[in-house]
Amino acid sequence: MKVWSLVDKIYFYYSRLEYVNQAEGNIFRVKLLTYRGKELLLSNGISIQSKDTLLKIHLHNCLLMNEMLHMENETKRALYVYKRVEESMPGLVDFIRNHPQGETIKGIIGITVLHRGVSRLGFEVKDIENGYYKKLKQLYMKPLFILCHLNKQQGWKEKNLVPKFLIMSKEQLLSRYLQDA
Repeated sequence: MKVWSLVDKIYFYYSRLEYVNQAEGNIFRVKLLTYRGKELLLSNGISIQSKDTLLKIHLHNCLLMNEMLHMENETKRALYVYKRVEESMPGLVDFIRNHPQGETIKGIIGITVLHRGVSRLGFEVKDIENGYYKKLKQLYMKPLFILCHLNKQQGWKEKNLVPKFLIMSKEQLLSRYLQDA
């Protein structure tokens, strides 16, 4: 855990991530990015095109792992992560609405191997078509996933560790998670 915590701090620094309302325990760290890829057509008709501005979301994995150290049951761990993500989504709305470039942000995007059930949160799951990029992401996600599951019953299979895009339009995010001020 200590080694991963150090790696996380280095990654955070060099990737120029920002915390989303860290004082309230938001589980996301984010950065703006210019999307470079094939068009992604979302179910609500929004089209994400190359050069669109997106907010890339990262789970604060070290924080989550520390919070779940005492949990042995994989189902409880999965439900805990789901709940933490759901609780943190309104913070993404606030971040975008208060960001100087908020008007140009077209949506949020993340990459994960944990994509079961995310549609209930409003995300759409899209395949990563660039094979090189997918392998690169899998290279670091697989050890992280295994580290999270050390000494746990192995209910996962390597074939299920396929990274995918999670994406949500800004309109969808606002309609689901905008809270009254």
